[in-house]
Amino acid sequence: MGNKTIFFFLLLGWILSACTPLDTPQTAGDKRRPQPDIPPVVPDTPEPPAPEPDTLLYYSTVRFPDGYDWQRDTAYGSVPFELILYRDHVPALTLAWDSEACFGPDPDRHHLLGGHLYTECMSGGHTRVGCDGQELFRFEGREFLVGLLPDGADLYTLSRKTSGTGFSYRKNGILLLESDSGTPFGDLSEPSFGPTGALYLDHGVPVFCYRDGTQLYLVWDGAKSLITDDPPGRQVLDCKVCEGEVRLLHTKFLSYYLLDGRLWRYHAGQVVTGKFHSGRGRGYSGWMDGLADTTPRQLCREEAQLYFTPEGIWAVATDAAGGVRWYGAEESGNAGEPARLFTPNCATVFDGQLILALTPLDMAQPLRILQGTQQREIYLNGYVSAVAVEVSPPAS
Repeated sequence: MGNKTIFFFLLLGWILSACTPLDTPQTAGDKRRPQPDIPPVVPDTPEPPAPEPDTLLYYSTVRFPDGYDWQRDTAYGSVPFELILYRDHVPALTLAWDSEACFGPDPDRHHLLGGHLYTECMSGGHTRVGCDGQELFRFEGREFLVGLLPDGADLYTLSRKTSGTGFSYRKNGILLLESDSGTPFGDLSEPSFGPTGALYLDHGVPVFCYRDGTQLYLVWDGAKSLITDDPPGRQVLDCKVCEGEVRLLHTKFLSYYLLDGRLWRYHAGQVVTGKFHSGRGRGYSGWMDGLADTTPRQLCREEAQLYFTPEGIWAVATDAAGGVRWYGAEESGNAGEPARLFTPNCATVFDGQLILALTPLDMAQPLRILQGTQQREIYLNGYVSAVAVEVSPPAS
């Protein structure tokens, strides 16, 4: 074999060895399958935070023409006005009154529910119920609402007659139950009953309680049943349905006497507020959790309207001179300038924070919405008639 031949085979061997991967061992069964693609390692990404529910502040105001002295109100019922619904301090609905309107200026007849402005008025021997300026229905007789319960496409109402006793229970204006002598527990300005007043849902069913003489009745989904009689020597101050059970509050609560006591529909109806007296010294406005407390907790010495939520409780006291004072578990305050809360619905508590809608006695001063340490001013000739907070599911 010549030198050229030896050089050829050496060159061929070097070429073949160069074509063999150095990091892959040669085996008899190696078929050289392609390796699968391995995705790159990506660091863990934290889950995005859950969306927060939408919280909106609503309040309604009555605005009269500039220059009209509505506090004297010498022309009540004949001076035009506007009823305005604010959402987060921005006007969302403005209703101009005329003789055909289904609303009036009376703040007791403005009700904020679910972001809507429900109204009631009496005209021509009828009671008219409206929502956002549109009449929903009317019925014969002069009555005022003590319960207003939207339930899907239906609207339940509970109303009392303006003269004497008796009530009417209706669904979409159609009479379901009537009494000539009964008196429901609660109304639309009593905070312990919630925004729907004396009529509310329990286990998804409309319910309310009423007194007829010494007997107490429950109405559950339109059917009435006797609860009990007033116990001898004691009077039932409040009666509510809580988680399917009827709860009663008497003038004698544990070792205390109660004035204007209320049950709250939390903790199965065990939270009690009111003016407590032990029989020694002055009484005080306070509260107690019947499941945890043995004595009431004092909020203030004066008579006050109490607002309770599991996150916080407040007492709000007013006087004829325009004094507005509030007392919490850890702080208190006052309005400073003389002002009015036109109804108990001009205050509410949300997330433990007190919200007040104040109308100054000085008509040159703006209306004020107080929310914790924040204050918003509304310039108009009129007053605030109600305030409410609505929480809706978060936007997707």
